[in-house]
Amino acid sequence: MERLACLIVARYLGDGVIQSNFLRRLAERGYARRYVVWTRPQMAFFFEGIPDCTVVSSPFPIATIKQFRLRAALDFLRAAREISRQRPSVTIDMIGDARERLFARLAGSPRHAHIGWATDHPFNRLIRNPLGRAKPAITVPATMLNVYDAYYLMLEHLTPSAPGNVSRSIVSAKNRLRRNGKNHACVGLHPLASQRSKLWPFERWAILARELLRMDVEVTVFGAPQERTQLETIFSQIITQVSIVTDPLPGMARAVETIDVAVGLDSFFVHQAASDGTPSIVLMGGNHPAIWVPPNGNVLSGSGGCVHYPCFNKPKCLGSKTEFACIKSISVENVLDAVRSALAHPASKQTPSRVQ
Repeated sequence: MERLACLIVARYLGDGVIQSNFLRRLAERGYARRYVVWTRPQMAFFFEGIPDCTVVSSPFPIATIKQFRLRAALDFLRAAREISRQRPSVTIDMIGDARERLFARLAGSPRHAHIGWATDHPFNRLIRNPLGRAKPAITVPATMLNVYDAYYLMLEHLTPSAPGNVSRSIVSAKNRLRRNGKNHACVGLHPLASQRSKLWPFERWAILARELLRMDVEVTVFGAPQERTQLETIFSQIITQVSIVTDPLPGMARAVETIDVAVGLDSFFVHQAASDGTPSIVLMGGNHPAIWVPPNGNVLSGSGGCVHYPCFNKPKCLGSKTEFACIKSISVENVLDAVRSALAHPASKQTPSRVQ
């Protein structure tokens, strides 16, 4: 058993949700006596409730590098020193990027366990390893595309499960009663993202919401506090018929627990729904659809005729006739069909992820 394991979670909100599930399973299996998570301040609440786990927060010189100025750099170095003083026996990262390995050195542990990806694995398009992969704890084969499956492989390497284990997932199966005692099913929509290339046309979100209301389905729209005005504009014609939740992240996560189906973009929202055992429909733009589909998830995607698809959210179509054609190729009827299917099958147990 490790004395103190440090998990480095330096990237986006979706990564934070997924990796918090990984750490919960790792703790349940008794991998270490104590845990410390080094992550961004807004992600700290993901790790609440994990026994013997503390969180050290700071910005990182990665992902949001444009905001990483002097104050952020000082906070980052302070966090590294704080973790180093705790003398972790091992650091862990679930990305496999050279930058996370640098952060591990700053954390001062004698050993670092990181995930690795086969040379031809598409996840390599999302990371940087100019000097090679170093010595990963495991290497995920190119045939294992989904990140949830890859993380389970890492979990099994660090803490082999008992024979006969049927879970085979970092997300616990939950016997969640659909509709939570309500008379009507509730579908949650999450229309906004930080990258323009991920956005499904706003008018289609409004049409989708109207069609769901006609199906006698309650509609809850989710967004960040600063996005409320924009959401009210998108759904202005039915504003009195939908609920809009723009609470800070912890409140938003609690509200996600009340919905029966989640419809969102390639973002934190659908992974939070997966943590709650809620089926999701993911509208995927330029990213590789099979990598990020969550458990109980159904990814809708397509190239739309773009020769650069998938571009891994680094669009090469800007200013062309096929600009964001991939996300625009998803029709309202495609989404409605997926919602109908999800509502018709209770989310009482995990089902395989699907890519359409």
